[in-house]
Amino acid sequence: MGLDYDSYGSEFATAVAAAAFAIHSFEEESLEYQKKMNAKAEIERIRPPPPESGRLSKRFSGKEAKDAVNFETSPRKRMEPGSIASRSSFENQRGNSTRRRNVESKANSWERAAMAKIRERYEKMNSRIVAWENEKKRKAKLDKERKELARMDHIAGAARMQMEEKRRNEESEGRDKAKRIRSSGKVPFSCFCF
Repeated sequence: MGLDYDSYGSEFATAVAAAAFAIHSFEEESLEYQKKMNAKAEIERIRPPPPESGRLSKRFSGKEAKDAVNFETSPRKRMEPGSIASRSSFENQRGNSTRRRNVESKANSWERAAMAKIRERYEKMNSRIVAWENEKKRKAKLDKERKELARMDHIAGAARMQMEEKRRNEESEGRDKAKRIRSSGKVPFSCFCF
């Protein structure tokens, strides 16, 4: 029974192409998602804080806010170096940087986890492909061995047939010589002439 190697080859090529397409599309999707996340983080980092509500509208409407302070009439407070205001602004800056570092560390840990999952999934896919490939190779090797055995059987059978043919011919010649000896009474001699 003959096997169609072209169909096995096309199945293998199809499986490899499908695996490559799946890997490529997943990587593209992952890259797009990563770009979106990076762009979003960049926008959040660059975006100025939102204006206080009502502050601009009061200025442009011409009305003064109730809690607005007239600097000319109010007594001035002296700001000493190292005062509470400068410390609080420093703490705000430090808080922003720690918050930014915290967000970046979360993003980094998420990225590491996502990459580990991706790597694990593709290692599983690769092991399946390798197992499939090994199975096909084993079957092909067995099939090749079967074909080789069949070829050897065919050659041995042909050699046996030739041997039987020669044996029959030699036996026939021997019988013919025996008939001649019986009829003539003399043993025929062979001529070794060139």
